[in-house]
Amino acid sequence: MKALPIVLIAIILGAITFVFIANYHSSAKPLTVNTRTTDTMVIVRDSIINMNTYDTIPSGFYQGMLPCKTCEGIQRTILFADNEHFIMEELNWGKESTAKRIEGTWEKEKGRFRLFENNKQIAEYRLSKDSLINTETNGAHIADSLSRQYVLFKKNTTPENVSWKKRRSEGVEIIGTGNEPFWSVEIDKDKFILFKSAGASRPVIVPIEKPVVAKDSIVYAIPTDAGNLLRVSIAPGFCNDGLSDHVYEYRMSVAYKGQTYKGCAAFLDK
Repeated sequence: MKALPIVLIAIILGAITFVFIANYHSSAKPLTVNTRTTDTMVIVRDSIINMNTYDTIPSGFYQGMLPCKTCEGIQRTILFADNEHFIMEELNWGKESTAKRIEGTWEKEKGRFRLFENNKQIAEYRLSKDSLINTETNGAHIADSLSRQYVLFKKNTTPENVSWKKRRSEGVEIIGTGNEPFWSVEIDKDKFILFKSAGASRPVIVPIEKPVVAKDSIVYAIPTDAGNLLRVSIAPGFCNDGLSDHVYEYRMSVAYKGQTYKGCAAFLDK
């Protein structure tokens, strides 16, 4: 009878040991459900770090150079507006031609962004971080192996620097700028037009007058005190200033004393 308690104690200790070992092996098994392992981290499926990139809506400017069989390349620029509209310009490099301009609407469906002109789909894109990858153009599928040649990269819009904000607070509503040679224009639509050019001893300032508004441009033509005509023309058209990564929505040309200056323009007061 004395041996019975010893047997019971042995059985209890054995059971405890078995449960401990079983739990240890169970907890030591790698967790494979809902996870993905990379070289540097473990990403849990459905976590915020693994969200699909197409959950972001494209906005602002995207620009890239596409292949072209008959020219040096096709520069494509797209401006996405918040009201689900877009403006696209294509310029054939190496040819004396004007940019082709298309306006339409866009929509998101199943992670793809589709562009429509007159209710007809003309292109499809996939958003990846800060780039748009063209997957379809005019009904033709673009193979993944060629995707590197059909990428549009995010560009900065008209620069919102401290100097421009200050000028806007002082009443300046339109800014123009260009290079070779450097020049600039400031327009206060209630007071004056100020034109500066490299090499000039002083700026040209003329009182503002009502512009001539045409179908595709706004033109100010104002004589100076010396009798020289200052002509400033502003028209829609995407423009790079050549010095930064910014894209402007408008082009500007200035004619003064027999010389024409061409560059970009921005409306500071939207």
